[in-house]
Amino acid sequence: MIHVVGIGLCPEHHSPELMRLVRSAALVAGGRKILDEMGIEKQRRLTLTSVARFAADLRSHAAKTTDDICVLADGDPLLFGIGASLLRFFEPGELTFHPNISALQAACARFGLPWHDCAALSLHGREDLTPLFAALTHGRLAALYTDARMSPDTVARLLLERGVTGWRMHVAEALCSPEERLTTATLTEAAQRSWHPLNVVVLERTKTPPVALALGLDEVALAREDGLMTKQPVRALALSLLRLAPDSVLWDLGAGSGAVSLEAARLLDRGSVVAVERRAGRAEQVRDNVTRTGAWLVEVVQDQLAVFLETRLEERHNTTDDHPHAEHSSHRSQRSHGSYETHSPHFPPPTHIFLGGGAAPDILVACARLLRPGGRMVAAAVLLSTLETVRAVIDELGWPLTVHQLMHHASAPLGADLRLVPSNPVFLLETQKPSSDT
Repeated sequence: MIHVVGIGLCPEHHSPELMRLVRSAALVAGGRKILDEMGIEKQRRLTLTSVARFAADLRSHAAKTTDDICVLADGDPLLFGIGASLLRFFEPGELTFHPNISALQAACARFGLPWHDCAALSLHGREDLTPLFAALTHGRLAALYTDARMSPDTVARLLLERGVTGWRMHVAEALCSPEERLTTATLTEAAQRSWHPLNVVVLERTKTPPVALALGLDEVALAREDGLMTKQPVRALALSLLRLAPDSVLWDLGAGSGAVSLEAARLLDRGSVVAVERRAGRAEQVRDNVTRTGAWLVEVVQDQLAVFLETRLEERHNTTDDHPHAEHSSHRSQRSHGSYETHSPHFPPPTHIFLGGGAAPDILVACARLLRPGGRMVAAAVLLSTLETVRAVIDELGWPLTVHQLMHHASAPLGADLRLVPSNPVFLLETQKPSSDT
């Protein structure tokens, strides 16, 4: 039997029963550091190399013996640990797991934070903060396993760059060691200092956004220009036609006030939204609305649609050609709070696109090229000429097209009674890129 054993963070966490299991095992496997700390003899140790090779060696040894084999892990082996990696190569019944106190659990205990609804995230070797922004949008607590590149100060700076407010950072450094230190700081304070390389970060919500993130947002509660917000009935139908999955990547092109982006954020547990708006004042309104609702997974880009899409096409071309500096395109879109984002070299290609305005032929063709195979696109049109433009381009592409006309009436007082007031008719054109289209 292969036992995957979490040994905890310090000797006090070592269970006598598990230590007997480790001492009696025919083979003890794990990272070199943990094997050295446990004093495992050379003749019965297997050192972790690549996970695939490690799993193959474990299986080979298990086939030759009926004795127990132990794989050592820090904390809980199924929480971003070796156990989760081994399950790519073994069936669950082939492994027996023995959890222990994890760094996340210990950190929350140190700070007195109930963690039953905490989002646990690992930033080891990762630069994409999409899961973190999603967690901050929907949760109250997020725990981060950091590394040298994504240190607490770096994470704090990236959050501030996005404009995140209403959160504070707890940092547990060097847990269970003489150097252990516990710090609670604002994001600004955390961004301005250095930290021990061994740390766990817990982000805690301190302030509820003034506007609840929900479907059917009240336009009075949002920053907007008159006539430049997609009306609630149109948003409802557009989001229905997009058919967003929890991990979708939506590009809201011609975002206006950002109402579609915000409501989409409510539907995405793990996905992301990129809201592109060409006018600086309107882009600032979208950022304001992100702050009002706490929809931090919405990334705001101020740019001309044609330039934004052209840049994404150039990046894709450079990546396809294995260009060593693909991220350094000649144009950089100006992103949140007027800064130039350099930490994320590419926007993930969209699974969904909502085109709220600017449906010119070149824009539509670029969207079609960038949309992932099987992805969905919905375009809004008020003018008949826009309707015909979208129809012509989609027909040329050979994609399926369904045209919806929405004419909504809402009641308004008239004397002692009510009358129905019509809104302008809006066309919503839905299409889907064929799955086989490359």
